[in-house]
Amino acid sequence: MKNLNAIYHDLKCIWMASDVVEYKLCDKNFECENCSFDKVIRNNSFDNDSLGKPLFTVTEIILKNLKEICFDEKIAYLRNGLIIKKIFGNTFYLGINPLFHSFLDCVSSLKECDAGKYVLKEQPVIQFFGDWGDIAITSPMQFLMYDRMINHAYEINKSKWIAVIGAVQPEIDTCSITRSDWESSLYHALNIIDGIKSNFPEVGNTMHDGGEKIKYLFQLIGKSKYKSILESILNH
Repeated sequence: MKNLNAIYHDLKCIWMASDVVEYKLCDKNFECENCSFDKVIRNNSFDNDSLGKPLFTVTEIILKNLKEICFDEKIAYLRNGLIIKKIFGNTFYLGINPLFHSFLDCVSSLKECDAGKYVLKEQPVIQFFGDWGDIAITSPMQFLMYDRMINHAYEINKSKWIAVIGAVQPEIDTCSITRSDWESSLYHALNIIDGIKSNFPEVGNTMHDGGEKIKYLFQLIGKSKYKSILESILNH
């Protein structure tokens, strides 16, 4: 019996040994590069588009988005994941920092401040809801909400701007971050993705829920971990 247990242990596929799948014994002499099962798990072969090209995985999409983000001198980057751009006088566009936006996904609904009302410092500006839970972005300053630019969750990906507001420049300056701070936040975001890629093997199918494809980051790392990442991006 002891010998049989030893043989069973030695035959465990690397994905079974790492608890990604419940049962899979290796029949390829551990030559993973020649194993179709390994390729499916790694989302490298069968998960292709109509042209036969491999589709990006969840982490690859986020990483690609992060690498395309550039610091914009015409935008003021505020604390708490907000950005602002002057229209004229004391009127500004208010938006979501692209670094945070890169991680935000699967939003089913949102709650935004009403037009015509003052938003005080530390009050919620917008709250996002999804299957992973909810998270609110709070304001680092006081401003007047002139007009909302989005009303539905599906509109989030259409524009980074969420509202037109009235604010004064001195207050904007006190809660703006420097370019160095922005670069530090970008480095932090890139490190998060590197950590996920290292600690969570990305699979083509979840293997535990009827073969549903992983479409969102929270499905890969769990709701609690996903929400903590969103919070760390906002607070960095």
